[in-house]
Amino acid sequence: MALAAAVVAVSGAATLAACGGGSSGGNDGDATQLLDAAFARSIKSADVKLDAELKIRGLKGFSGPLKLQASGPYVGSKTTVPKANLDINVGGVSQGQSLQVGLLSTGDRAFLKFGGELYEQPQAKVAQANKELRADKASKKPTLGIDPKSWLREATMKGDQTVGGVPSEHVSAKVDVKSLLKDLNGVARKGTNAIGGATAPQPLSQKRLSEAADTIKDPTFDVYVGKKDGLVHRVSGTLTLSVPKADQAKAKGITGGSLRFTLDLTDPNGSQTVTAPASSRPISELSSQLGGAAALRGLSGRSGTGTGTTPADPSTTSPGTSATPSTAAFKRYSDCLDKAKPGDTQAIARCRSELQK
Repeated sequence: MALAAAVVAVSGAATLAACGGGSSGGNDGDATQLLDAAFARSIKSADVKLDAELKIRGLKGFSGPLKLQASGPYVGSKTTVPKANLDINVGGVSQGQSLQVGLLSTGDRAFLKFGGELYEQPQAKVAQANKELRADKASKKPTLGIDPKSWLREATMKGDQTVGGVPSEHVSAKVDVKSLLKDLNGVARKGTNAIGGATAPQPLSQKRLSEAADTIKDPTFDVYVGKKDGLVHRVSGTLTLSVPKADQAKAKGITGGSLRFTLDLTDPNGSQTVTAPASSRPISELSSQLGGAAALRGLSGRSGTGTGTTPADPSTTSPGTSATPSTAAFKRYSDCLDKAKPGDTQAIARCRSELQK
């Protein structure tokens, strides 16, 4: 699901900026030293803003590119899942339509934002994720299993640039894809526990990790370090995908694509706070409204987001269960949200009825 991808991207990149480590090698000593010093400086909190764009070639129904934006306060932790209150917008650039969702986490509770409402994940799921994090800390493993030192190669200085009004030094590096995917796979595994299996990305097997790494070409990673505070203020990256012809059928016709992202960290180590909402609904209620867990996995689908998911076949729906909303239903829902005023929660809530028609 696109929401889960955003969570992983924000959590992974923000943790990269917050935890210790640095480039494990390179041809520019100054760049390596700058990264070592920057990653050694802890960023406990920040206002984050993620901007990402995905292009996929060959996937039927995907007319992309798909644009994803997420923003809100983030507060890291070594013993619990990060605290965050993120508003997430997923949309097809060419279609001009979007889907507004979000995530709110207080460290011991997690909520999904959808249709102007908050839906809480079972607290036992979050507790399990926190138990694993505490175990990692006891064994002195890197936070969330992320080790930035193993990601970056051949760091070089690229000059000065102002980021968010902060004069910064720009460092560019190449990426060890297998190390990066291995670490993010660990984040996905913990996210599955915290966010819930229906809405979190599923961890990849070792075989799939190797296959994914082989399709990624020319990955680059850029870090912008404040000249006065020595903190990371922006991380960005780009990569291209090239699927071998022999594997394209298995990849549902995908021939390749590209991904680029930029994550800004504003007011690092500021006074960011995240509190639980006064009221919410259980996530099971949302799952029921959308036709079960399969619908949640398909929220990145064609309707209003431009990604392309085939509607459920009514003939395969078990008696007594609701079918996954159709493409037309999601388009009506997206159009309804576009017309509703952001602060009109009643109008946003009424849009949910479009999913059930």
